[in-house]
Amino acid sequence: MRIKSSGGLVERCREGAVLYLLLNGLFHFFHVVLITFVMFGWLFPQLRLAHLVLVFLTLGSWFILGRWLGSGYCPITDWHWKIKDALGEGRPQGSYIHLVMQKITRQNFNSEAVDKVVLIGTLLLAGLSLIVSLNAWSVR
Repeated sequence: MRIKSSGGLVERCREGAVLYLLLNGLFHFFHVVLITFVMFGWLFPQLRLAHLVLVFLTLGSWFILGRWLGSGYCPITDWHWKIKDALGEGRPQGSYIHLVMQKITRQNFNSEAVDKVVLIGTLLLAGLSLIVSLNAWSVR
């Protein structure tokens, strides 16, 4: 079902977009939880293995899947963009973090620059997580 952008929430609900609106909200929530966990999960010893796995799955998606589906490919963002497209919002340009930064600050950021900062930050977090985890495992 393709929903046209016809106005506000009430109109979209009448057109049968309630499921898409719910999914859009759930994907926003899920994205924020994942990003927060990637940023801070390494701080909690009981979550370090899960953090390490998630960070390397993320990097694998960006580089391995990205080889065929586009650099920095994220299946969650891809699904989210399809939902936004079905709601008539269109597919946002750039990454999810780029979208959130623009929404929060109301500034226009260069998506390539945002992606570079995110990549560098994620690589640093992956290295930090690996070092902390290996250090903790060697102490045991």
